Amino acid sequence: MKTIFFFFTMLISITASATVKVTPLSTDYSTNTVTFKVEWTGTPYNNHVWVWVDLCPIAGTSPGTFEKAVISAASVTSGTYSDFNGRGFFITANGTTVTATLSNASGKFNWCAYGSDYPPNVLANTNSSYTLAGTPPVKLIASDGATSLTVPGTTIATSALTFTPATITDATGYPGLWCPYTGSDLYMDATHRCLQRQSGAGNWEAWIKDTRDNELYRIVNMPDNNWWLAQNVKYAGTSTVIGVSISNCSADECGRGYTWAQIYGNYGGSYGSTGTVQGICPSNWLLPLRTTYATLTSTIGSSTEVCRSLRALNSPCSPIKNTFGFSSVVGTVNGLVDTSSIWYTNDAGREDGFSVDLNMSGHGCDVTYLANPGDTGNKGSVRCFRPL
Repeated sequence: MKTIFFFFTMLISITASATVKVTPLSTDYSTNTVTFKVEWTGTPYNNHVWVWVDLCPIAGTSPGTFEKAVISAASVTSGTYSDFNGRGFFITANGTTVTATLSNASGKFNWCAYGSDYPPNVLANTNSSYTLAGTPPVKLIASDGATSLTVPGTTIATSALTFTPATITDATGYPGLWCPYTGSDLYMDATHRCLQRQSGAGNWEAWIKDTRDNELYRIVNMPDNNWWLAQNVKYAGTSTVIGVSISNCSADECGRGYTWAQIYGNYGGSYGSTGTVQGICPSNWLLPLRTTYATLTSTIGSSTEVCRSLRALNSPCSPIKNTFGFSSVVGTVNGLVDTSSIWYTNDAGREDGFSVDLNMSGHGCDVTYLANPGDTGNKGSVRCFRPL
């Protein structure tokens, strides 16, 4: 009996960056194994390609319908494979040959092998719905791993979600993240998305809403494994707060200036001049210490690399990388050129700040700690972090 093989080039995302080709090589019916080659052009998302198989039993001369193949074992001739879940797995080497055992195959069967370089993903729309990119049905799964919802199509109303998904998968079995930020203050719409940045370090960014005043903040997941505000705090819950006048960044980027006493005040959460308390930060976000910043900078590299990686504008330390989307800015404070981005720390009894200093005299970048940060009247900016 003639056996029919199929091969497909398949992409399941609107932003895929590689073209994947899967070529069938052989079938061993006695062991229910299939062998195929996977190759691609371009750079796959996260340098991984997901592969999976469908099969179609042949009863006599009448083929059945295609169904999901259950892969019980696999091997690759180069690179490694990972996240094996029975439906599929990741491979890392271009041009590798894959052999997969199909546990639900028997007798003669046709089969199709597929490859994709991009996970199922979600877009929040302005009309109170989500658009799901992937191969339906799409399954949304809560962080407990047990609560889930299967969506037969590619859209779902936000009102239909009774839990916050943590992960997402589709008919291909490709595992994806709904959003790695799991805080209840996560904010998503068509222009405020949770996504993995496709430039720089490729870390994740998202948006939160401060429940005290409904201000939105962009946040980024940094190399220290903490989430950080990618904008200065702009909460105006006290009448003594005066905005910092900086000409080279928007009010949204600049935030506001606070005295040290104001940063650790009671604004609805933990407070005090000692330790990582909420203070002026949004709910569940924390004021950093000197050691918090020290850990962050040590995961990035040298002072010059830290300066370039955190800087977004007006840097003499070329090239400006803004690697992680932290988006530090400098400008003019009270009519004077400000060469540093300075944020308060909340160390006990110390009115200290963490400074990413851009020395305009040509000595390059520096990362330091200093007393009494901020503009005239010792008002400084604040960045907050959240370990999740």
